[in-house]
Amino acid sequence: MSKRPTEASAPAPRYRQVADALRAAIDAGRLADNEALPSERELTEQHQVSRDTIRKAVRLLEDHGLVYSDHGRGTFVAPALVRRMSRYIDGFSEDTRQRGGVPSQRILNLEFSPATMAIAQLLQLESGHPLTRVRRVRLTNGVPIGLHDAYFPLPPGVKLALQEVERARSLYQLLMERAGFAPVEAVENLFAASADAEEARLLGVPEGAPLLVCERITLSERREPIEYCLMKYVSSYRYSARITQSSRLA
Repeated sequence: MSKRPTEASAPAPRYRQVADALRAAIDAGRLADNEALPSERELTEQHQVSRDTIRKAVRLLEDHGLVYSDHGRGTFVAPALVRRMSRYIDGFSEDTRQRGGVPSQRILNLEFSPATMAIAQLLQLESGHPLTRVRRVRLTNGVPIGLHDAYFPLPPGVKLALQEVERARSLYQLLMERAGFAPVEAVENLFAASADAEEARLLGVPEGAPLLVCERITLSERREPIEYCLMKYVSSYRYSARITQSSRLA
């Protein structure tokens, strides 16, 4: 398997910046449920970008369940219920805030290690490729909810310090700023498992307690794997997802 280069640090694409600005307006209530978005012309003038950039930004918001299109009428803000059920790549922090909780983390370890054969295959790298591993406990209102064990192939010369990871409000945002990390979608597998002794101690549950396990591979804009993460949650954690109908159903 050939070694894949990692993209150098770069600012977010312009359409993502526009999408983030529109999402901030929705979150702040400046655009209400079922309210029409400004026209393409208004948005191009407001953000000083092309219509194609606006269309890509709106399409990204639609993919995330924040807006919906009504053919012939325009694009509208999705109701809050639909937005709450939409999954984001950095889902834990976003979900916790939307539920009225305060997300936080406790870093268990930050290390640099060669990729095992299994993880190398998932990330489409050569076995032994250097990876950054971040293992942490995720908390809601100070209560342990999950364990996240993430592996990233960072660009040559880019290293994360434990202190900056601990201070970061979002690990993904830190990776975007430091390494040009640009996740756009992810593939997840869900299954159940029993907590081993260490997991039980870290999560404050009895050994053998049921856990919801989510195995995620995160993809870049070029649909290349840029993260492998194994997430384990206590049984009280609720996983919400938005499911849409395929336009190609028989």
